[in-house]
Amino acid sequence: MKKLTIFLSIALMITLTSQAQHNMFGISWGINIPNNSSYLDKTSFAGGKVEWRHFINKKFSAGLSLDWATYEQYLPRQTFKSADGNSAITSDFVAQAYQLPITATAHYYFGEGTMFKPFAGLAIGAQYMQNSLYYNVYVSDEYSWGFVVRPEIGAIIKPNPSQNWGILLGANYSYSTNKIEVLNRDSFRNIGFNIGFIFEN
Repeated sequence: MKKLTIFLSIALMITLTSQAQHNMFGISWGINIPNNSSYLDKTSFAGGKVEWRHFINKKFSAGLSLDWATYEQYLPRQTFKSADGNSAITSDFVAQAYQLPITATAHYYFGEGTMFKPFAGLAIGAQYMQNSLYYNVYVSDEYSWGFVVRPEIGAIIKPNPSQNWGILLGANYSYSTNKIEVLNRDSFRNIGFNIGFIFEN
């Protein structure tokens, strides 16, 4: 399901890019740092991003973005209570989380440079999350959809302005309403960084 969603999204973005003018297709590697109190706090290097941007004019673009990240972390022995307070589990755990936001994006570009173009943007959409807690021989799985908002900044660097490719750098803060019932969490937050390539037509 995860691989199929990513494949279909990439295919859609490539189709949109090939059918219209003044577009940008980007693919990048993602590094994500969760910001969720005492739950996950280990940096994930297993992330990525594909995106399509349509330039309305030289300053503004609108588009679509698909990101993904996988987190895994060992948690020492502790007690987790259920959301209703009627049950509790005491053990050490291995926590895994899979994050898949699908968003609409808008970006503003600063300056008139052709080699270096900084930008600021906002992504809004839906986020799928899968959370798993492994303890002893048991596992607790939760699946949820939530609303996600992600402000971001970055830059496009084109070593050769006459070519249709460049380097994409970005940083963002993501907040989603995905709930994790077993951990009594009602949101998921993370800071992300990405580096990759863009192709324009």
